[in-house]
Amino acid sequence: MALELFPGKHLFVDDFRIEGMTAARRVLNRPRKHADNPIFCGECGWEVKGMYGHCLYDRERGLFRMWYTAFGGGVVGKRVLGLDNPPFSVQENYICYAESEDAVHWQRPAAGMVEYDGSTDNNIVFQSMRTPGRASIQELIDDPFEEDPQKRYKMMYLDQAGEKEAGGGLSPDQMLRLYAYSPDGIHWTKLPPQADAVGRLFMVTRYLDVTPAGIIDPEARYIIYGQRGSPWKTRQIGRRDSNDFLNWSENRPVLESSLGDIPGEELYYMATATINQTYAGLHFGVLGAYYTNLSHEFNPARNHGVTEAQLAFSRDSVRWQRWREPLIARGPKGSFDFGGVYCGFPAISEDNICFLYTGHSTPHGDKSSIPLLGLATLRLDGFVAVEAEGYMEGSLLTRPHHWKASELRVNVRSTGGTLRVQLQDETKTPVAGYTFADCDPIREDSLDQRVTWQGRGDLSALRDRMVAVQFRFTPEVRLYSYTLTPG
Repeated sequence: MALELFPGKHLFVDDFRIEGMTAARRVLNRPRKHADNPIFCGECGWEVKGMYGHCLYDRERGLFRMWYTAFGGGVVGKRVLGLDNPPFSVQENYICYAESEDAVHWQRPAAGMVEYDGSTDNNIVFQSMRTPGRASIQELIDDPFEEDPQKRYKMMYLDQAGEKEAGGGLSPDQMLRLYAYSPDGIHWTKLPPQADAVGRLFMVTRYLDVTPAGIIDPEARYIIYGQRGSPWKTRQIGRRDSNDFLNWSENRPVLESSLGDIPGEELYYMATATINQTYAGLHFGVLGAYYTNLSHEFNPARNHGVTEAQLAFSRDSVRWQRWREPLIARGPKGSFDFGGVYCGFPAISEDNICFLYTGHSTPHGDKSSIPLLGLATLRLDGFVAVEAEGYMEGSLLTRPHHWKASELRVNVRSTGGTLRVQLQDETKTPVAGYTFADCDPIREDSLDQRVTWQGRGDLSALRDRMVAVQFRFTPEVRLYSYTLTPG
């Protein structure tokens, strides 16, 4: 069956565009953790108890930009997380800013926005409504579709109202959920509280959510995903939609654990782009797989467990699938991320994908660890690769489609192997002049290698013909993506 194929980049994360594979397999690639992890630790008084961050890549400036919630030394109060947990101190929070050219070495520019210990010479960019404050980031985006330049950056955040006021509780679902916008990510304008400002959109504690009303809108401008409860008293992932970043739909379940998962496995969080747009035709999510300690006496909160990050993906933002193996695994015992990995959506630069994640040295429910930030990097398009299975040559064939491209490019790594490409029609008959025999062998490690046949790479003459692409590769080759350059 013919299937239209839009010009642009195509990955091998799913088999949507794959007709078949022979002696080949798809493999999940784990981002490489930086040797100097944790790469960002508390250096200032307002972040001595740890932090978690949101990282974006600014292509205009060639900078990685990070907004992070920092935990200071001041204590707001005492809270009991669950029946089997002792009371713990709730620390004051600050929203801060840092930037980096390589996502490894970070600078804390003085923002001059908020006074701390008698000085504004700090990188705190957001003032809480009370002292000690508890402002913390929930969502932060650089919105490419916003027409008003003053609202380019948008933030959803939690803050604590005055004592005995609505939104003044110690639990996140007792705080205020608020919104702000900014032209540069530094100078923020707060919006008045919304009608449903008390409580946040996700992270329930009873895990017995009512069945939501309303519909899912795949065309919504903004989508957020997060934890919701299930009738089985487990954590699962729900979604909410919005067209203004202020008013959100009900919490609809979209992804949950199944009988095929590890016993006790639940889904704790899912970080996505928030803005409803795709990367190579796919919606991606960094999914938190939570493994609860089943040896503990049952508590609805299930506070004892560890967390790792998995890769989730969808073609329509509604039906999600996931690779049931760690994308970013916990570190060894004694490491800063032994107890848990809590990863935000990656920042994608010109040549790699950077995952900034929070590591906990102790399991969930143990408040003795100080959360620190680690970095893991992946080559561009490197989520999933296709490689030969065994010691023979492998092949992959795409579905045929009406050809609209002027050239074909590949992201490939070859360590002594060879990749060849053939174009063929819907009957699998090779197109004359574009056979494996004509193809100039590719033996490079390249993010963007042009495919040529006897030196010819212009494919405009094939326009509107039914064409399928067949890749043939030796065991030393990993193929990550192919790009159809528009005619």
